[in-house]
Amino acid sequence: MKKILIIHTGGTFGMIPMHPSKTLARGDIRDQVLRYIPEVEKIAKVEFEIAFNIDSANVQIHHWQKLAGIIHQNYDRFDGFVVIHGTDAMVYTACALSFMLTGISKPVILTGAQRPLAEIRSDARSNLINSLELATYKIPEVAIFFGTHLYRGNRTIKISSTHYSAFESPGYPALAEVGLDVSVSKNILSPGKKLIYADRFDNRVFCFRFHPGLIPELLDCVLYSQMQAVVIESLGVGNLAVKENSLVPWIQKMNAAGKIVVIASQSPYGRVDLGLYESGRSMREAGAIPAGDMTTAAAIVKLMFLMGQYPEDLARVRKILYRPLAGEISG
Repeated sequence: MKKILIIHTGGTFGMIPMHPSKTLARGDIRDQVLRYIPEVEKIAKVEFEIAFNIDSANVQIHHWQKLAGIIHQNYDRFDGFVVIHGTDAMVYTACALSFMLTGISKPVILTGAQRPLAEIRSDARSNLINSLELATYKIPEVAIFFGTHLYRGNRTIKISSTHYSAFESPGYPALAEVGLDVSVSKNILSPGKKLIYADRFDNRVFCFRFHPGLIPELLDCVLYSQMQAVVIESLGVGNLAVKENSLVPWIQKMNAAGKIVVIASQSPYGRVDLGLYESGRSMREAGAIPAGDMTTAAAIVKLMFLMGQYPEDLARVRKILYRPLAGEISG
């Protein structure tokens, strides 16, 4: 029987409704899991560890580092890992883990719940059971399981705060689907020969969403700040204003200052192409970099990670940004 480490980080999953106020308090995750889902021990030999116990909105870089460190330290002892995580920031943690733990040959699956495990009609039970079973498969990826699908973590976005199918992978097919049977895709990464662990980040990355009427001068506070990289969520395939309130001069100034400007898209499907329209070509000539089909979360976290690895070489960060580190971008 496979050995799986279940790591708890907080979130809705482990909350216990306290009556009569129904205020949600945090409970002991091991006792809850074995109480409400005793059959987990029929799937695998499980051990539990609490990395931290917070709402995922409070997750910071040091939490990613602690979580990756636990997996790294226990890597040889277990056949797979299941991380119970709050849904709101789950995609960011999945991206971070995928970059910190490259070359893995074992599953690292993040999951959570829209309703606490102790609640009636909770999705926590099925999400954990399916995640645990998938963690016994040969799926060498950092992935997210939710509802009925397993997705590559750094390709995933959260699409709903109320539906049980809360996540989607617009730019890449699901790694597995769970129904009466478990169907595993052929689109999974090949297992690595050796785990490569790196945990340095530089959080001097800023992200904003373009909208009609945006005043470029307001962005000068970013230009003259300590920020070293900016991700702009553009329209469509990479369009911003280049006539009135043009952002091109601001991008030129950012580039001249040695800072990185990455153009992502507000559209979940498709990819950024700065050669398709006049707007994109103008930004490319000004020094902007297209994010391709990376999600915004992947672009942000990848920038922070690469800047952490090469703190004195942003030119190298620019080059590597195009290269897939863990399947987050199509070649």
